[in-house]
Amino acid sequence: MAFPEIHKKLFIGGEWVESESGERFEVTSPGDGSIIGTCAKGTAKDVQAAIEAAREGQKALAKLSVMRRAEMLHDAARIANRRAEEDSTLLCREVGKTIREARDEVKVYSNPHFIEAAEGLKRLRGLVHPSTQEDSNNKRILVTHEPVGVVGVISPWNWPNDIPNIAASHGLAAANSLIFKPASTTPFSAIALAEIYEEAGFPAGSVNVITGPGDVVGEELVSNPGTNAISFTGETVTGERLTRIAGIKRLLLELGGNGPLVVMDDADLDAAVEATITGCFYLAGQVCTASERVLVHHAIHDVFVEKLVARTRLVKMGNPLHEDTDMGPLNNPANARKVQAHIDDARARGGRFLTGGGSNGLYFEPTVVDGVTSDFLMARDETFGPVAPIMTFGTVDEAIEIANETPYGLQGAAFTRSLKTAFALAEGIRCGTVHINESNNYWDQLAPFGGMKKSGLGRELSDWVFGELTETKQITIDLSRS
Repeated sequence: MAFPEIHKKLFIGGEWVESESGERFEVTSPGDGSIIGTCAKGTAKDVQAAIEAAREGQKALAKLSVMRRAEMLHDAARIANRRAEEDSTLLCREVGKTIREARDEVKVYSNPHFIEAAEGLKRLRGLVHPSTQEDSNNKRILVTHEPVGVVGVISPWNWPNDIPNIAASHGLAAANSLIFKPASTTPFSAIALAEIYEEAGFPAGSVNVITGPGDVVGEELVSNPGTNAISFTGETVTGERLTRIAGIKRLLLELGGNGPLVVMDDADLDAAVEATITGCFYLAGQVCTASERVLVHHAIHDVFVEKLVARTRLVKMGNPLHEDTDMGPLNNPANARKVQAHIDDARARGGRFLTGGGSNGLYFEPTVVDGVTSDFLMARDETFGPVAPIMTFGTVDEAIEIANETPYGLQGAAFTRSLKTAFALAEGIRCGTVHINESNNYWDQLAPFGGMKKSGLGRELSDWVFGELTETKQITIDLSRS
């Protein structure tokens, strides 16, 4: 199927404009290498202009009533649902995830954020605290929530519509203004969000988009004192750099993971195998919550691995636009080089490749590697590719020790029929989320999402993200002097 090329500008202060430099960059599809289109290549001056516009836009947004902001978010939901299939196809083309995965991102995950933010805003309550002073009968202590101000939203290439829309929808609901900085391999999905908010009637300057290189656009957005908060999802090494240059401002960071999936000897093995397939091969393994290490009890190792290999061979790799494709390509050459390095390291260390292990360009076969130990690269770092590394253990304590031996702590999972074992694993594994009898790649839109250790700062989704994107203010009133 042939698609017309797309050409997009920057969005600053309610206007679509070319970059100050006049330069543009191409965006290609990882599925077939075709050119999707071009985007304006933003500069530091463009970011500065967007910050000025965002500061004025935030003032206009803050003047609107809670109900008006909620109404605009409901309008945005209707617009997003109207264009959902078009946006899903575009996302499929620029990310490389299958069309079914793309529809999930747009329709199941991203679009509901508009309504969640609108309704959550109506439930965002203040408090009245008693005074502890002797003359407390004369004092009232109020606690309120105010917008942070200008929020920079730096989004990843693997979830370019859903993830930025968490901060965007809830940030706008709380009367913050936004500046999107999307990943350069997948900019069009973030631009689609800006188009939705523009059509929904959000004030000029309250939503802005600057596309371009991270070391220019992203660094200016983070380091500029005109931004009050940064929401960033991406690699841990980049997140660490951002914390060094941000200065004193609110940071919401969702970083890398190396999620353990523990399979105990009493587990439902068929369910555990399906969870491993989802955890390792959904979006070709390019998910921060992926099952990066599969820890299998030695007593059921052989049976589990046999079942997993048989099921892995049924995963159909191919053109992501085809409805029957289960797994598409990796998104970009840099990630492909990292995945290949992990595969090469596993071979060099004696890992047993039971299926897969090959590649053709950005297309990497779904792969099962047995005999992985803690010194393998794929056991120490995030592979971010379609690999299921099998590690073995003998006791619950040993499983917990292996699970916790990396610097990451985003999402873990475990399969067991024992409630006692379930609690031991859930409480012992140092991750922001631990699922019992569910895949690592599961999340709930109304639950707090975020990591421990080097996997991030803060919590996203529902009421928790409002806490990250608002300032808590105390107001004390002495009634005896009023």
